[in-house]
Amino acid sequence: MPFSHPLRKAPLLLVLVALVFGAQQSRAERCPSVKQVKRSAKITLNRNLEVVAVTPSEVKGLCQVHIRLRGKNRVIYTDQRGEYLMTGQIFRVSDRTNITREALADLNRLSREEMKQLDRLTAFTVGKGKKLVYLITDPQCPFCKRAEDNIEPMIASGEITLKVLLYPLPFHKGAREECISIICDETGMEGLKTRYRSENQCKLGIRKVEDTIGFLQKKGITGTPTYVFPDGRYHSGVLSEDQLRAKMQGSQGRKGAHN
Repeated sequence: MPFSHPLRKAPLLLVLVALVFGAQQSRAERCPSVKQVKRSAKITLNRNLEVVAVTPSEVKGLCQVHIRLRGKNRVIYTDQRGEYLMTGQIFRVSDRTNITREALADLNRLSREEMKQLDRLTAFTVGKGKKLVYLITDPQCPFCKRAEDNIEPMIASGEITLKVLLYPLPFHKGAREECISIICDETGMEGLKTRYRSENQCKLGIRKVEDTIGFLQKKGITGTPTYVFPDGRYHSGVLSEDQLRAKMQGSQGRKGAHN
């Protein structure tokens, strides 16, 4: 009987392992089609959703579904076979990141033209740092005060330039008039901190506040404080100095992907 050395079969074994691993990886990354998810939504939710895309999620076994509802981007989830639809938010425990919100921020990020519109809607600018951040705020928002307090040392140290957009929330009585007064009388950060208000409700201020509200609502931004970064991505909710630096660093790394 001819002698068969075990190593002679090694190349074939490696090929088989590679094929099996590749098939498993392919299955792990497989997601149902847009058509299939749309059909599932019709059956379970009794409505025709606009399903834009279905892509693998960072959570094994789940696929992220980008839908558009009433003109706004939304994220839901499905399994790899499209048998289940799931709504809600997913958090990564290791760093407490809301990956659903991050996905929405990516889908809703502002285009270059929309970033130019942010510049036009800016109420005032403070600081001369190399790194740029936009802050959407309301004079009466208590969380915004925390955000502003966290940013001020970074402005004072010359780390950032801050462009402020005034976005009065509808349930804050008098906030709209305060925002208009700050713009019309050019009271800047001091006016924002002291909730400055005067009888000066000039046309420029009224138009800028109304345009800001309309523009941000179309982008799905409904709360304050909200930070917008140069790559067009935004974050709603207070950030500490370290968190803000991390976001700015990430934004710098993603600039090339801006639409």
